[in-house]
Amino acid sequence: MATDNPQPMYAFINASAGWLNPHIARFLRQHAPDLVVVDDVDQIPDGAETVFQFCDGWALNRNFAVLNAARRGLINAYPSSDAVARKDFLSAVVQYWTAKRPESVLAGHVPHTVRLTLDYAEYVDEALAAADDLALLSSLEGNEGKPEGEREWWILKPALVDCGAGIRLFSTMDELAGHLELAENETDGEEDEDEEDEEEGVQDESGGTTPESGTEKYKPTTTAFSPTLSTPGLDTLDALVTTTGSLSLSRPQPPKTLRAKKPTYVFKAGGRIPSAQMRAFVAQRYMDRVALIEGRKWHVRAYAAVVGRMRVHVFGELLTLLAAEQYAPPWEDAKRPGGLLRASLTNTALQDADEVEKGRSMRDFWRDEEGPGEDGGAVPPDLFPQLGEGWKKRLFEQICGISAELFRAAAHTMADKFTVLDKCFELFAVDFLVDADGTAWLLECNETPAFYQQGVAGPMALRLMESLMCIVMEHMGIAQAGDPKNAELRARFVEVLNETERLGKSNITEILPE
Repeated sequence: MATDNPQPMYAFINASAGWLNPHIARFLRQHAPDLVVVDDVDQIPDGAETVFQFCDGWALNRNFAVLNAARRGLINAYPSSDAVARKDFLSAVVQYWTAKRPESVLAGHVPHTVRLTLDYAEYVDEALAAADDLALLSSLEGNEGKPEGEREWWILKPALVDCGAGIRLFSTMDELAGHLELAENETDGEEDEDEEDEEEGVQDESGGTTPESGTEKYKPTTTAFSPTLSTPGLDTLDALVTTTGSLSLSRPQPPKTLRAKKPTYVFKAGGRIPSAQMRAFVAQRYMDRVALIEGRKWHVRAYAAVVGRMRVHVFGELLTLLAAEQYAPPWEDAKRPGGLLRASLTNTALQDADEVEKGRSMRDFWRDEEGPGEDGGAVPPDLFPQLGEGWKKRLFEQICGISAELFRAAAHTMADKFTVLDKCFELFAVDFLVDADGTAWLLECNETPAFYQQGVAGPMALRLMESLMCIVMEHMGIAQAGDPKNAELRARFVEVLNETERLGKSNITEILPE
């Protein structure tokens, strides 16, 4: 432990998965034995020199203020990570990056994605024609008159919603329109304008009100100022929050939210999407050439820790998530009662807790043999016999390369929407679909990922957090970098990117209100 820090380190720990809180404190004490854990961020003394905060990623104004006052501090959230967390922004990052770098690994590992602005079903044809990419319009027109099994299928995803909510399958314009809200449901104009205003300040993906994250519901107010990087007047680098300097707000009592939480949309089983409120969507080509595990579709979840400005580490253990039901082709799954797509979607939020455990929907990717009891089972080593031995290792190498390129692209193409600062770090869950050829395809990147205690997921989460705390303590200078006693913990992560020298030091010093 470093000797130049005579004062104790204060820590505020309030993870979205509350069961991890005592474990995180325990892991921190391995490097900072004099750690003082507080129950509320206001309990941190004004003169505290060393502060660590692990929050749910949304109530951050007070947290950033405390962080800036500390000489040495770290928080588990960047001012903005929309560029990777919002599905439409992620698609734009890939498009911008690969336009001038066709050799980039992202060019061949992201499904073809079309960004859409959709409102009412009656205007879907105009929305398709107005899209930057006409591939979707051409595909849907080409599907007309073809049998369902011969069509090219697409999957519709709201850009601002997670946990599988609002996802639909379609292959024609009529099917797409059938998923969207009808104009006859329109309310008065003033309410619509209010809804649009709320949406503009919404942060995306995996950190809002979801069954997984458990964060409190967003209640918009008329008095609180909740700036985001998409707020008018805050969309340039010289007007963003920083934790490399001081944080200043003109109002004497800063609000409790730095990034506004997204509204809670209501998705009724088999009902239409509240598209008039949501507007931002992406449509991706549906991939049906996938190897199945016990007849079920699956995807791989990797955990990527982005630290400072910026180093990217990928956790060496991978979680395999399986769909709830036996795989069915999209034209059959789309007709299931309620439109739940339980055979096509591998999101565990669509499954009950007992289903996750009894159905063993979470697996340890590296395990080849069945384990005792219902703790997750295995991913068969012969799943891709045509690829031979070592396909898992090669898949992990793909995941590392794609993850590194994704965060590098986001930092260089959308710095205002992926603002990496030295006093920040963030843990992302990066999801990949694996096709029948063993190729990894990037699906999405989730902020504030859920951590489950069931089966293999619980022990894996503990190992991840133990190693993550080691890495971030080294970043703060609390733990000695290169200390042999921490070698095993560091080795659980693979450093895939170091952009520290290329990005340089940020010159962002304060946040300015409207």
